[in-house]
This record gives sequence, structure tokens and C-alpha cells, in this order.
Amino acid sequence: MIFKRGLPQVILGLTIGAFACSLHAQERSWVDLAVHNFGAPINTMWAEGELSFAADGTMVYCSARQDMAVAPGDPKDLYIATFNSETGSWNQPINMGLPVNAAPATDVDPLRLGDDREPWITADGNTIYFKSDRLATSSPSNATDLFVTRKVNGVWSEPEIIPYPISTNEGNEHCPAILQDGETLCFASRRAGGFGGSDIYCSKQDQNGDWLEPINQGPNINTAAEEFHFTQDTDGTVYFTSSRPGGFGGTDIYGSMQQGENAWGTAYNLGPQVNTAAADMCPALPPGANTISWFSSREDNSLGSIDIFWTNKINTK
Repeated sequence: MIFKRGLPQVILGLTIGAFACSLHAQERSWVDLAVHNFGAPINTMWAEGELSFAADGTMVYCSARQDMAVAPGDPKDLYIATFNSETGSWNQPINMGLPVNAAPATDVDPLRLGDDREPWITADGNTIYFKSDRLATSSPSNATDLFVTRKVNGVWSEPEIIPYPISTNEGNEHCPAILQDGETLCFASRRAGGFGGSDIYCSKQDQNGDWLEPINQGPNINTAAEEFHFTQDTDGTVYFTSSRPGGFGGTDIYGSMQQGENAWGTAYNLGPQVNTAAADMCPALPPGANTISWFSSREDNSLGSIDIFWTNKINTK
């Protein structure tokens, strides 16, 4: 069930009473139960992907759209959008531009395609972590690293690489995110010593601001398949993507409850409302406690090959 509308006020932590019918307390309205397409102007004929939210509802995400790209042929750029609570729809997204988005530099190295994606914005809206190929090298083979940009006097800074032991020459690090403690940086890496494919690792900074050796998040999270995009809710539940066997097909979104530092309960599939036979990936948590969003190539998307969706968490049990 798809409801094609700009993201309603529930995504900003408000109630959905204005959208729901007056039903018996035990019943659920069609709005409660629906999977909602974000709609225009966020979703387009091009592929839209990874997203995250600041506390005020500002969203940063990536898109392959060519009508607003930093350079022709740019695979993905980062965009930022604000929500208009008066109209119940998104304002026109803005390409974050140079230097946040890098233009292709294949003359320097053929791996530098200008691919910037997987943004994570902090709650205060002033820091964004993301993946980029701007420093990619063919030898040693290193396709992607993690970067950070900060808003200073209203202007986003030149992105800086998050150094070793976070970014490495072997791991193709991607999908950065900060846990609810505001200190723990989690990300995916194919570095040696994992369970296979991309595993999820987490790290903190020491008193000097240096990143500690990342810790693999263990067998309740990581498998021989691909795991990535760790997103934690205020109740301690973490949501992530996995291609492990036993899902609905493609990649699915799973949840797990935190049991301690770098310790997690058995992962569970979020079920058929969220997950389909297609690729369902990269969960994000809008402000408030009631909804979850992600992107998908599911057959019932309507604006492009990959769209961004949301649903109420009651549909993930």
C-alpha cells in the first residue's frame, strides 16, 4: 500500500490525527498502515538514496539527478532539504555544491568519479559525515573513504578525510553514522578480519580527539553477507541493512536492541511492509519516535528506479 504524498507532519514528530479517520481505539487507519512514498520534489525520475535527519527535520540525502548535478555524469551528489510544516510538504532540495560534492577527477585517477553519498547529519544540523571517492586510488586499490564537513558561520567547510584507523587503504569504508550517545561513530568496512563482505564497526575518539581502533560489532550484527548503515533509535534499537539469507530477497532492513557497549541482541527482520523482493536499504529515523524511512527499488515505487519511503514503526513488528 503506497500513499504518494509529500512527507506529512508525523515525520517531524507531530501526530497523524489530522490524517487518520475516527476509528475505534483498537483499529488502525489506512494512513497508519500504509507505506508512503516521499513524493516530489524529493523523489525524481533519477535514483534517490541514503538520507538522515537533523533534530529540526532538515534532511540530507543523495541523488543521481542530472538536472542539478555538480558536474555532468556525477554518479551521486548530496542534497539538503527542509520541511514546510504549514504546507505539509518538502521545500525544493538544494544541491550542497562544491566543495562538499566533488566533481569527477578521472584524469587524476579513474576511480575518482565524483561519487558523494551516504550522508549522516548530526542532530544540531552542523556536521555531516559521508562517503566519497574524491581521494580514491587504483594502486593501492581504495575506492572510497569517509569524510566530514562542518557548518561554520552558515557555510559548509571543505570536507576532511576521517583518518586511519577509520578510513583505510583496504576497507572501502562507507555508511557512517553516530549512535545516540553522540560519540560513537559506526560505519561499514571490508577490512581484513571481519565475518565477510562489509561488516559494521564502531569507534570513539580518545581525549586527544584521535579515533580508537574500530570494534567489529559481532555475530548478532555481522554475517558472511553484507551489513551496513547502522542507525540507532532513542530506545536503543539499531536498524541496519543486510543481505543475509532468510530475508524477503535482495537486501532487507533488520533491527537489534543494544545490550551494552558494542553488544547487541539477535537481529530480526522488519517484515514485509518494509522489506520486499527488491533492494530495501539504509534506514533513517525522522525526528519523533513513530516513523522509519529508507530507500528501495521495490516494484511499487512510482517516480524513479529507486525512491525514498517511510512508514509507521507499528508496521515493523
